[in-house]
Amino acid sequence: MTTVEELLAQAAADPRAAAWDVLYERACHEGFYEAEETLLITRLANIAAEFAAADRDEVLTLAGQLAADMDEQSHRRNAETLAQLRHLATDWLPTPTDSQTFIYRLRAVLALEGDELWGQELERLIHDEVEVECPQCGTSLFIAFGDRGHFATHEDYATRSEVAQTPLLPAAFADLEGVGLRLYSVSIEVGQWSVAEAITYVFGRATCTQCERTFRVSDQVERY
Repeated sequence: MTTVEELLAQAAADPRAAAWDVLYERACHEGFYEAEETLLITRLANIAAEFAAADRDEVLTLAGQLAADMDEQSHRRNAETLAQLRHLATDWLPTPTDSQTFIYRLRAVLALEGDELWGQELERLIHDEVEVECPQCGTSLFIAFGDRGHFATHEDYATRSEVAQTPLLPAAFADLEGVGLRLYSVSIEVGQWSVAEAITYVFGRATCTQCERTFRVSDQVERY
């Protein structure tokens, strides 16, 4: 098996090297030992500093994945390096890209900041849906906000053309606060309109198709 050191050497030479995919897959599925984690996060900060802002997608997305999996002790141990990575993300986040990559960027930034929830869960926006439980009856619901419409349903709408559904109520700007407001504002500032719209639905309200309880979607993402 290729060592972490060897993969890092290949990755450092090219911001789009295949080694980045290998490292990311390991981070997602196998993880790294503590010594490897420390080596990786330190080297990633050095590599990111060498790359132009627009070329930092692979390195900072990987750093975000590592940060998302860190416990509180690991965050403290790597605090200085994580701060360097957050600084390097400042001019990376607004560089032009597609909406999917931008969501990965937002997720990475939140993970580097230590946001244990959205540093993980924000990735679900890529699929134009989130799955939550109704806070009243416990029914598992799909909250869809993609090309097929904007609705909640307890049925498998991916395989059925007709399902029970209730309309979503997107959050108005005045209703947004905290992380929702920040994510929306950043998306608008850099022209990521579709991401901003998705955020209004994730931080908006849905109605259960079983018991008709209306609830804030983001509150249930935090509990699911």
